[in-house]
Amino acid sequence: MDEKMRKADIIFIDPPSSLSLSMRAAGKKPTGNLPCLGICILASVVEREGIKADIIDAVAMQYTYEEVAQKVLEMNPRYIGLTAMTHSICNAAAIGNLVKEKMPGIKIILGGVHVTSAPRETMIRFQHVFDVAVLGEGEATIVELLKAIESGKEPSGVDGVAFVRDGIFFKTKPRDIIKDMDTLPMPAWHLLPNMRTHYTPHPISSGGFPSNHLLTSRGCPGKCIFCDTSVNGHKVRGYSADYVMEMIDILYNKYGMRDLQINDDTFVTLKKRMLEICDRLVDRRYKLTWSCDARASDVSEDGLKKMRSAGCWQIAYGVETGSQRIMKFLKKNVTLEQIHNAFQWSKKSGISTKGFFILGHPTETHESINETIEIMLSLDIDVVGVTFFTVYPGSPIYTTISEYGDFDPDWDKTDTYAIGNFIPKGFTAEELTAIRSNALNRFYFRPKYIWRQAKNIRSTHQLFKLIKYGGKIFLKNMKTS
Repeated sequence: MDEKMRKADIIFIDPPSSLSLSMRAAGKKPTGNLPCLGICILASVVEREGIKADIIDAVAMQYTYEEVAQKVLEMNPRYIGLTAMTHSICNAAAIGNLVKEKMPGIKIILGGVHVTSAPRETMIRFQHVFDVAVLGEGEATIVELLKAIESGKEPSGVDGVAFVRDGIFFKTKPRDIIKDMDTLPMPAWHLLPNMRTHYTPHPISSGGFPSNHLLTSRGCPGKCIFCDTSVNGHKVRGYSADYVMEMIDILYNKYGMRDLQINDDTFVTLKKRMLEICDRLVDRRYKLTWSCDARASDVSEDGLKKMRSAGCWQIAYGVETGSQRIMKFLKKNVTLEQIHNAFQWSKKSGISTKGFFILGHPTETHESINETIEIMLSLDIDVVGVTFFTVYPGSPIYTTISEYGDFDPDWDKTDTYAIGNFIPKGFTAEELTAIRSNALNRFYFRPKYIWRQAKNIRSTHQLFKLIKYGGKIFLKNMKTS
């Protein structure tokens, strides 16, 4: 294709997910999908350097592998940048293979949490697909890497990359994390498909529509053994309150968003900044609702009241377990008392609550699972998420997990909502699946819970969520019971 017909120098791709492909095959639209803000920021970074970028969100568009490859061919870029988590790395490789068949000379750059956590295994396995990987936070690295390739240099002189040459794996020294988040440009929302029509957050996670999400910080202070923090680390760094408000203003005024999910690992950790953002939101008087995640140990009763006055309608806490013994093993550094206080204070402030629980931890027993179910039933929670313990490359437990049960390292099996890659000693996959189904039924179909939810309905949106989600849980659990 002629150079003049080049529509982009680099295309960033969020590859199709197994779910989006299966829903397309069934003639359904995906739900719960949100833009990949990581590639949106990378696109903005290269645009700032005068490099023409574009984005293909294959999940939002429900593209097949072949359709993605055809779109790339039509746009004729020099490079594509693929992002992938562990469960989607094979999907990304499938895209890369097809693109290279159509455009043999194209350079394919891989980034994301998976390759950062397992660079050697990933690049050796897919050495004929991915030319180079960007490890960790990629904003500075991608610009330096593209300049190096354009000038005919090897990536060995660029910090924060990995690659394979003649079957030999190379990894350069790590790049420092970005300390001043305000130096980053705004996400390239303008390169996404229409945000009002192509993104449909899960009804239980949205306070209204149109809804989308936002990341206002990076890093998590927690050191839980099941989390991989290799990309953003443990040091929490946030955009300034001014920057956050500018992002919110753009999403509210330009794109018409009326609900935002703040998907930071923990929004409330930077308490002074959080309170300042709340004050600004109160002053704006926007008709805007928002939700966030938080560590139970970080919230206060006064802070939650301030959040509610600023439009926060829901807060999610990772409870994980009702066993203090398991909690200590997980190194979560949160007490059951703090968890009870967090839920009580949230509801007292008028904020809806979501609780995340995990079944099948290493060292799990029937007694500890019963403790988890009991705390789930005792807390004043509106929505629960119950998943299975899943082991990811890069997590602290990864190298020793086989001591605690049956572990399957197959990357395709990192599915938290189905029995994936780990089953603890003393349990079977069928048993854990039945326990999860029973726990959800016990939680959602209590007369007290149903009455409380019905009594709190204040809008048709809330009624729709209650009917749709309740019916979905009922039908799903009927199939597994």
